[in-house]
Amino acid sequence: MEIKQAQYFLAVTEAGSFSVAADKLYISQSSLSKQIMALEKELELQLFDRSKRKISLTEAGKLFYKYSKQINKAHEALLLEIGEYKKTTPSLSIAAIPVIAQYGIASYMARFKIAYPNIVFNLEEREASTVLPALNKHEYDLAFVRDYGVDLNQYSSLEIVRDKLMVAVSKDHHFSTRKSLSLLELVDENFITYNKGTLVYELSLNACKLAGFEPRVFYATLRGASIIGLVAANSGVALMMEKVLNYYQRSDVVPIPLDTTIASRIILAYPKNRKLSKSARTFVEFMKKQIEQ
Repeated sequence: MEIKQAQYFLAVTEAGSFSVAADKLYISQSSLSKQIMALEKELELQLFDRSKRKISLTEAGKLFYKYSKQINKAHEALLLEIGEYKKTTPSLSIAAIPVIAQYGIASYMARFKIAYPNIVFNLEEREASTVLPALNKHEYDLAFVRDYGVDLNQYSSLEIVRDKLMVAVSKDHHFSTRKSLSLLELVDENFITYNKGTLVYELSLNACKLAGFEPRVFYATLRGASIIGLVAANSGVALMMEKVLNYYQRSDVVPIPLDTTIASRIILAYPKNRKLSKSARTFVEFMKKQIEQ
């Protein structure tokens, strides 16, 4: 039996569904099913009752669940503690979605490096969809992410900053003098958006759908500067975070509040079932003090 199989079994059990667990693990449902079937074959036991619409654990599965939780917890602790022996100097690795500059995260990093020069520090920007899977695979100790779509039952989190969606229009747009807008008023507009799969795109899309329409996307990109440039040229409107708009502040782009607040938080996150290294704990405590100030 591989530790990965026990972890997959736990994911299916706790999700109550192969499809939901596969989404959370970022693997295909067929691959997940094959791993579980291989585990059952090796144990010569059926762990799940698949005869009904909703899967459930067999009696053998309930026993295996009890011990697989202990196995996974011991594995996590082993990786952490044995990792300390490999290090000649304390180190810390953090993943972040591409908002380091816009949310002042870079300045936190600079202050931390000054305060703890003995800790070898690595910060890497990654696309939002890849951050949590990499964190779960122990590629990073911690991660800066948006809270949208993050299961806070599985992750410990520290709020770094709170933000909200705004409408960005050209100074020449017919909405440019408005003090606020409803999403429904944008139904006939061309939208300049972040690429599909980015969290701001998903947040914006779901907000529009709740308002009763699907936005007509004229152009999509990963770069905030490109969105701002196209909005300035009056090629369309954009839904962007207020602090990001402030970062790209331009005289030819007008930010307009929505009449309903659609909030988003940047959080520092890590799995609840993971014991943090000393360097990671030091960083979390450092960030708590910075935010309090």
